[in-house]
Amino acid sequence: MTTEQGQLRTVPISEIRENPVALRSVNRESEAYLGLVESIRLKGFLGAITVREKVDADSGDNFYELIDGLHRFAAAKDAGLTEINVVIIDLNDDQTLEAQIMANIHKVETRPVEYSQQLRRILTRNPLMTEAELAAKLGKSSQWIKERLGLTKIQNEEIAGLIDEGKIGLANAYALAKLPPEEQADWVDRAMTLPPDEFVPAANSRVKEIKEAKRKGKDAADAEFQAVAFMQKMKDVKEELESGVVCKTLLKKHGITDAASGFKIAVQWVLHLDPDSVVEQERRDKERKVERAAAKKKRDAEKAVKKAAEAKTKSEEAAVAAETATAALS
Repeated sequence: MTTEQGQLRTVPISEIRENPVALRSVNRESEAYLGLVESIRLKGFLGAITVREKVDADSGDNFYELIDGLHRFAAAKDAGLTEINVVIIDLNDDQTLEAQIMANIHKVETRPVEYSQQLRRILTRNPLMTEAELAAKLGKSSQWIKERLGLTKIQNEEIAGLIDEGKIGLANAYALAKLPPEEQADWVDRAMTLPPDEFVPAANSRVKEIKEAKRKGKDAADAEFQAVAFMQKMKDVKEELESGVVCKTLLKKHGITDAASGFKIAVQWVLHLDPDSVVEQERRDKERKVERAAAKKKRDAEKAVKKAAEAKTKSEEAAVAAETATAALS
């Protein structure tokens, strides 16, 4: 199976194995994948996948390990092909992972958490590589890398799945990842439904509250309320520009008669910082604190039940072991 590096070859599909660390999985039921299978079945396989030569540690058999082209490889097999075009290159494990990242730099946007885990894996395997160096390799900014790596802080598989499925947008996901793990689940609904210009400031404000509470030696749950500035929707601003209803209401309600104060409260309204908006924010904050307290109480209760169950199991196992030992001595 010796071949010249970097040249296009045609090899049996049976000699190719998928990479055990794949950046993406294949959804064989998706319309796009089924279309790819049908296209290959009708027109044949165009182009080539990228592989490297390897030796099976157990059997000693030579085989090709897939580096890039998982979907095309799977589709070719499902289309009934027995041979496929490949480009064979010589890479070690670390270089293979980097090559996968490079090849999928745009494709993996739909599975950002999985992708972020692979970025973290590159840095772990290369302790001398900096985030800036990794960014340069991928042609991305250091901030992009930092935000991506931040997603690895989301350990909850359900939340990670929502991000990979696109149900939580990346801007909201980056902000969600900054929250403590025990609070992330409480913010999921908002992360899925609120626009970034509202969710991100709110999440960042919560992070700030937590840090401030810790600095003062207080429980983060008791952090003082702080209004968060975020923009009104442009549609609402345009409607107000034409109708002036909100302006008239605010001026009358707060007894404003001079232009400077009127301008100030208008700007505050645009930023959700006028008195009425602040009251509404505080009301929601109180509701969410109650929800967080209830959620924490529930988590603590579940942990207590789990701990009690584990203690009971250990006690029973110890009792059985003791009986077995006693029986062996008698």
